[in-house]
Amino acid sequence: MNPMLMELLPWVRQGYCCGQLLMLLMLQAMDKENPDLVRAAQGLCHGIGMSDGPCGLLTGGAAALALVAGKGADGESAHPMLTPLLYDYAAWFDERTASYGGQRCSQIAQGLGASSGAAGEQPNPVACGELLAECWEKILELVQSYELDLTRSA
Repeated sequence: MNPMLMELLPWVRQGYCCGQLLMLLMLQAMDKENPDLVRAAQGLCHGIGMSDGPCGLLTGGAAALALVAGKGADGESAHPMLTPLLYDYAAWFDERTASYGGQRCSQIAQGLGASSGAAGEQPNPVACGELLAECWEKILELVQSYELDLTRSA
């Protein structure tokens, strides 16, 4: 088990989902708190409300990166490489999850053995944990390679 998962376990037990966990990790890396943002990230979880949409690790990861690199206020500009940054994360995620048959939450959950296949069943966050840890590692790698400023306001 990835050691980072032990750090996440209290948040998982408190009911935070995949997209929220990536946002919480980014906020923690920025030494910030933003309950409104964490609340909004819940909309990305479980394939956008179990609509069989994209995995929250993809959308939540993109949101976490945009938190650091995106435009958030008048007079502020997005990082000039925001689009390539998000593309790099999405392309990596697509390659990483290709063996599961796609980027939808249900496909990834099934590929990870995170669901028994029952309709409407939420994936087991423990089974998805290793992929979450890999996503966070990729996000940190991108933060470093794109020289993103983690002291930016949230």
